[in-house]
Amino acid sequence: MWNENSFVARELNAFDEYLRDKYKARSKFLNDVSQKVIFSGGKRLRPALVIISGMMGDYDRNKIFPLAAAIETLHTATLVHDDIIDDAKTRRGQITTSEKYGINIAVYTGDYLLANSVLLLAESGLSTEELERVAKAAKMICNGEVSKYLNRYILISISEYLKRIMKKTGVLFSASCAVGAYASNCEHKHVCTMARIGMNIGIAFQIRDDLLDIEINRAESEKADKPVANDIKNGILTLPFLYSAKRSEKVRQNIENFFKTSGKTNNKEYDETSKKEYKKESSINKNDNSIIEAGNTNIRQIINEVIKNGGVDDAKALKNKYIQKSRSLLSTMPQMPNETRQALERVLNWL
Repeated sequence: MWNENSFVARELNAFDEYLRDKYKARSKFLNDVSQKVIFSGGKRLRPALVIISGMMGDYDRNKIFPLAAAIETLHTATLVHDDIIDDAKTRRGQITTSEKYGINIAVYTGDYLLANSVLLLAESGLSTEELERVAKAAKMICNGEVSKYLNRYILISISEYLKRIMKKTGVLFSASCAVGAYASNCEHKHVCTMARIGMNIGIAFQIRDDLLDIEINRAESEKADKPVANDIKNGILTLPFLYSAKRSEKVRQNIENFFKTSGKTNNKEYDETSKKEYKKESSINKNDNSIIEAGNTNIRQIINEVIKNGGVDDAKALKNKYIQKSRSLLSTMPQMPNETRQALERVLNWL
């Protein structure tokens, strides 16, 4: 994403060295495990946003790097715990902590990373208000993940999906942009604008991630002659599926049949609000009689139908709306340095 000679690329390289140094000595075993997780790949997008936002004012590594490290460490902790919940065997092409060391060590590693995140925040010199922003983000991530877990195997509404990803993903992107701007002594109104830009970037990022689960896995599925879409296999219905289920009785029924024939259903009853919102949003074509019978439904069929009836296109359109919202907010900040604006445009173009 970054030109290797750009300020952001150079700072990210220096940031990685800073982060490595934070996991030396002390508890050697947990530091070693934590390092393996933190340096297992990843785009470093959240720390990049802290750095980019810090470029708006008086950039100071001594302030920016602890914040970027705290946010990246918090994010990594959530991934370790997610992998336990999802019983994931690999992440980014590498064996997960829970698979390699067992659930107990994985839980301790996630907790250790969370503790380190708090320690890094303490070193950052943030105001009480901005510390509260990050703390609230951590709390909302938990709420978003619990919402995702409780709503497995359920066709939730689009609005509920958006609320969930705002909590699960958007808030940490928002905090990344806000604390970077704050640490570089930007005006309060600019900190708030950057927080809104970060939220929109985070939502677009999550939708992009949901689309990749379909598009990449569909290609792999056809190549390997087996379905591999991870989200729906875990009972998580993402935006393309939800859009398609709104539009087509066939897709909705196929999804429900897939869950039934897989022997996987949610034990709790539908939340009444979810049911009402889904019905209100739904515009299902009741004349669609080509429903695949239970037992014949598989992931590949569902994905093909989702693509065919526009679920993927609808999700891309919504993603682009959030990208455009970020661009509109950027236009309200004419005083933003060109290098900062160009770096944010690179992120938006990549999304």
